[in-house]
Amino acid sequence: MFTQHIPRTGKPVGNTKHTPAVRFGAALGTVALVSGFTLIAPAAASAEETTGASYAYAEFLSGDVLGTDLNNVAGLGQVVASNDGTQSLVVNRDPLSVDALGATVINQPGGLQLPLLDVVDAGVINQYAQADKDGESFASTGAIQDDGGIGIGNVAAGPAGDLTLDLDSLLDSEFASVLTDLKLDLDAVSARADGNMTSASGDYTLADATLSFSSPAISKLTSKVTSALSGVDSKLVSLGSDNGALGNSIDGILDPVLGVVGSSADVTVVVDVDLDKAVSSLLKGSYGDSGVSFNLETGAVMVDLETLLGSDLNDLPPNTELLTDAVVNKILNGITETVATLADDIVDRVELALRDANVEVSAKLNLLTTQDAVQNTVCRDIQVPIIGDILNGDSSGGGLVGGLLGGLTGGLTDGVTQGIIGYTTDTVCDLVTTTLPDLRSTVDVSIIGNVDDLINGTAVSAKADISLLGGTVKTGLKVNTLIGSLGKSLNTSLFSNGGVVTSLVNSLNTGLVNPAVTGLLGDSSVATVLHDLVSIKVNVQEQWTSTGAVSGDMFSETAVRVTVGSGLSTAGLASAGGLLNGALGQVTAAPSFASTGVATLSVARAVVGPNVQTVVDPNCTENCGTGGDPDGDPDPCVGVCLVGGSDFLDLPTYALGGQLAYTGAGVATLIALIVALLAAGAYFARQGYLRTHPKSEL
Repeated sequence: MFTQHIPRTGKPVGNTKHTPAVRFGAALGTVALVSGFTLIAPAAASAEETTGASYAYAEFLSGDVLGTDLNNVAGLGQVVASNDGTQSLVVNRDPLSVDALGATVINQPGGLQLPLLDVVDAGVINQYAQADKDGESFASTGAIQDDGGIGIGNVAAGPAGDLTLDLDSLLDSEFASVLTDLKLDLDAVSARADGNMTSASGDYTLADATLSFSSPAISKLTSKVTSALSGVDSKLVSLGSDNGALGNSIDGILDPVLGVVGSSADVTVVVDVDLDKAVSSLLKGSYGDSGVSFNLETGAVMVDLETLLGSDLNDLPPNTELLTDAVVNKILNGITETVATLADDIVDRVELALRDANVEVSAKLNLLTTQDAVQNTVCRDIQVPIIGDILNGDSSGGGLVGGLLGGLTGGLTDGVTQGIIGYTTDTVCDLVTTTLPDLRSTVDVSIIGNVDDLINGTAVSAKADISLLGGTVKTGLKVNTLIGSLGKSLNTSLFSNGGVVTSLVNSLNTGLVNPAVTGLLGDSSVATVLHDLVSIKVNVQEQWTSTGAVSGDMFSETAVRVTVGSGLSTAGLASAGGLLNGALGQVTAAPSFASTGVATLSVARAVVGPNVQTVVDPNCTENCGTGGDPDGDPDPCVGVCLVGGSDFLDLPTYALGGQLAYTGAGVATLIALIVALLAAGAYFARQGYLRTHPKSEL
């Protein structure tokens, strides 16, 4: 037996002609082998990367308060579901307990301590996370069902999803004089995020959002108005006094007439009006409309943000700032305009009351005037005796006379006696002073009427009774003259520029309107706080790439994010509340998540990943990202449903450059293709070998 020798060189044995089919088969075999091994390597690598991995993460409350990371607070933990692509469905639920908040204390500068419960007051909340091996993930938190489905209010499972954030304690003390009791109440708040092999979407609910605060600048309305009205009452008393403008309007007419007696009447003018009663119906305390209500007694302000914005809080674009300059100005301008209008209404009521006020004028005088004494000469006639000689008589005639005189005189030597020999009449005059009785002067003026009638020259009743020096002096004074003078003075004193009404306007501006404007809109005011120190964002959507325990491209949906502090111009990049701390590892190439202020609180946050290439709007179902339908009609979703990292809803995209984890090609399909190529290559290679290496026959 022998074996035919097949030389290594020279012509081959057998048919050496290669058909096209053989040549193609050989080539295909080579390509299949090369391609197969080339493609098998990435497939193996992909298997090591667990291409079906999914991740879900939910937390109702996160953030940073005065340097305290809420993720480190007991009872505020997160719920996480992670699947490496080989596990069955992973589901985790965690009803949130806030009992631990009462024992948590936040250290503040200066050694002060703030219980966290002073900042956060929440009801029962649920958190839900689900991750499947097919790359699908789902997370939700807030007002949700046991299965993670979003509910509103008191759902069957119990959670209400309500939260109150007391922001007042986070503000600097310099604002205590202009704003207190700053709170944000959120009702039925929740968020969810859904992810699959390549894309993600997010949604949120917010039944109501109410911002409330108190401002001393708009409090104590009644006392402020009462103080202004008291000033008016004082002015009315002063005007009606004897030396006041109204009193002088009467004195100015009477004094020239009473000059004859050198006196003046006692004048009083009483303007009887109840100004407090006139404005009491205006001072109702509560005011406002269009979503803003406020109490001017307590200074409390309530802002229903949904009503104020005039839109559903559940239908807002991503990263919507609720406290925009326009919104804040609308709130505060509305309050100040109401206060100014109220002041105008008070002035109008007071003016009407003054015009209808009853006026009573009284002028009295009762005077006795003493008259000068009168001197008169009084004359009278008197008898004056005549003294003469009387004889004793002769011897023959010595009668009785002689005998008597002789006896009296003791006898005269000559016989001659002196005596009354007769009488004569004389007239005597005396100067006599006579005192006259005092003369009485009286004034009795009475005028009654309302202000408007008196200004128009009429009165309900009027009299002017004047009697001077017992009626000896005629005055000729008419009462209409007094009414005219009084009416002119009333108009000037009450209603002209510089009058009582003007003084009321100035008092209300000083005590009511100006403090409201300054306290709400001035420097270091409520506007300063709401414009510069507080941010409330709704529907916050973000993408980033993380490394660490779970690496990949993540998407998060946050229902509400509140930031308190300074530097809110960058509030869009404010604290994520330590979201990626621990479970997700360190964020790579993302901006700092440290708070730009003293606190940043994210309410209801859901995260999915780690394979997000595209983010879509779950409510956008037609023409998404096409820019329009084939007929050229505008795309209803343009600006809402965009694809790709850098274009995602105009939001910042963090470290999303380069190849993402998934290409979108099915691994099973790729392996099947490789196997088919390998099989075909092996077949044609075998056929080529047989043709070039025929079997030897014995």
